[in-house]
Formats: sequence, C-alpha cells, structure tokens
Amino acid sequence: ISVCLLVYILVSWESPLNFAQIIVQKYRRNDSFIPPNKSILIYSAINFFSERVETDRFLGECPNYKEWCSISQERKDRSRADAIVFHNRNFNMASEREMSTMRNLEVPYVLWGLESPTYDAFKPDPDFINWTMTYRRDADIPFPYGRMKLRPVPIAIDYEQIWDGKNQSLPPATWLVSHCNTANRRGEVVDQLEGLGLRVDKWGGCFRRTPTCKGNETEQCINNLISSYKFYVAFENSNCVDYVTEKFFDTIRSRHAVPIVMHRKKYEDLEIPSSSFIALSDYSSPSEAVQAINRIAFDKQAYLEYHKWRLEFSIVPDNENSTGFCALCRKLAERGIMSTDEKQATRKSYLSVQEWHANNMCNNSLVFD
Repeated sequence: ISVCLLVYILVSWESPLNFAQIIVQKYRRNDSFIPPNKSILIYSAINFFSERVETDRFLGECPNYKEWCSISQERKDRSRADAIVFHNRNFNMASEREMSTMRNLEVPYVLWGLESPTYDAFKPDPDFINWTMTYRRDADIPFPYGRMKLRPVPIAIDYEQIWDGKNQSLPPATWLVSHCNTANRRGEVVDQLEGLGLRVDKWGGCFRRTPTCKGNETEQCINNLISSYKFYVAFENSNCVDYVTEKFFDTIRSRHAVPIVMHRKKYEDLEIPSSSFIALSDYSSPSEAVQAINRIAFDKQAYLEYHKWRLEFSIVPDNENSTGFCALCRKLAERGIMSTDEKQATRKSYLSVQEWHANNMCNNSLVFD
C-alpha cells in the first residue's frame, strides 16, 4: 500500500485541494526536475482542431524539456511512442479502430480535451483511454484555462488607474460572443438583464462587428475594447463542472474588468477569490441582480473592491502556456523509472471515459427560472 501511495504522489500532477494557490513553476524555465536517461516521445494521433500538434508549440513553456521530450504527428513515430494523445473534438471511430489494431498496452492512451462535454461527442470503446488531460481538477493531468497564483508578497495596486481607465460614458457592461445558440441559453439571460435596465454593448459574430478591431479581433484589440468597460459578461457556452475558460481569466488578467458569471459554485470550487467577480446566483431575482450591478458601476469605492484581490493573486493562463503537455512529459518520465510491478500497480483505464467526462457534469438550466 505504501508503494502505491508513493507512486500516486509522484505521478499526480497537482492535488485539487489547494488549486488556487498552486504555482506551476516546476513545469517552467527554472525547473529543478532531473531529466530522464531516455528520451520521451508523445504521439498525437489527430490534430488540435486544424492545428498540428508539435513540440515547439505545445512544449513552449518548458523549453528545457525539449532536450528529452518531443511531440510528433508523423505516423512513422507512433510505434515507438511513450504515450498517444487523442484530442476529443477531432476524434473519430476510424482513428480508434486504427489505433486499436496496433496497440501496445504499455503505452497509455490519453484523452486531451478543453471543450465542455455539452459539445463533445467523444465516445471511444471501453478501456480505450488510460489517462485524461482536461480542464477538470480531477483529471489525471489537469490542463485548465487558467489558475490563480498566490503572490510571494502582496504588491501595490494603482486603483485610480483602474478607475480612470473606465469610460464613464459607456454602458457598464460589454459582451463579445460568436457562439449564438448555446445549451445554457446565455443569450436569453442577457436579454432578461437588459430588459430590466442593465445596459450592455454586444459585439462579435452574433451582434455587431467590434468598432475598433474592424473584424480582425486580435488579443490586443479585444483587450483595449473590453478594458474601457467596468463589467464583462463572462457566461460560458455551457454550465459544467470546472469549465471556466479564457472568457473569465483574460477578463481579470488583461482587461481589468469584473466578470459577470451565472453561478458562483464552480468558481469557488476552483478557489477563485470570491470578490473578483459578480455571480447572478447570489441574487434572488434578475431585477435584484441588475440593481446591484448598476449600483456598483457608479460607486467608485464599491467597484474597486472587486479589484482588491490583485494585491495577493495573479493569473497564470495555463492553456496558453501549454503546461498540460509539460506535465505529461514529466509524468511519462517518472513512470519510466518505475519497476514493472509499480507500473502494473498504477495501470488504469476508463471503462467509460464518456461517463467520467460527461455524465452529470453539466447543469444548463436557467439561472433564474
């Protein structure tokens, strides 16, 4: 039992218990991890949407790992791979049949997914997947869109600069969206809030072209647009466990706006500071929520309370920094030094990865019934 426990501690990426305060420096440039004696090869069976999965892009945040770990999509490399990764949105049954015919049970098959299960049809055969690499905290390799990082010491925050950066003549909130019809009917929620007096400027494919970006929505242009507003509607396309995307993290990291979200619980589960966002679920009615948001928008002191978390926390955008693949390299390296018995003891597979990934993971009912 003690051996299994030690192995579990070694191969687990991070415990979810202190999720908000984890600093992912051990996967970054100042890494003290001792590299393995043998090289590690990860084979990506399919693309990441339309993008090829390659070493430079997906190990960009742990460049030292490139000396001993690499990623390939070349078919000639799959027979010598230490792990095979399947991006769930590009998966098809033909890929599964092909990979099953030449399977080496010593090589873990990894489900890689960043999308919510609401829009995901990944349904492989039983025991096809060994490890999961997703945004979920309980994944074998957590690969979230962002994390909260506790600063070593608090820093000074220029609150006046934050307030002065807000255009007081604009509506309090803005929303940039291109996915119009969603399972959680977020558009209906915004319509409801607007009907009760919350002014929202709406942009993107579902509404108007952004006024300054001229249809070319670069990150810098979007940051400049949103940072002029006090609030950003950060509704996800579905309400699923741990599914918090760049809509939220970019809003508070780069745009200095306060996100408006539907439900508080999943943000608390990720240990995101409670005063960094406004949750509609805190209010008994949409009317009460609108009144509160409008009051905060024009009360300087009340508004700046939603920025005080910046004293102690910063945002690490893990999805952009590719730490999921860095962690996968490390996990494979640690597995490589295990004895045969240890590998047998820690081997696992998902009888139904779809059940783990999707069953009872989403609640897309309206926040106000």
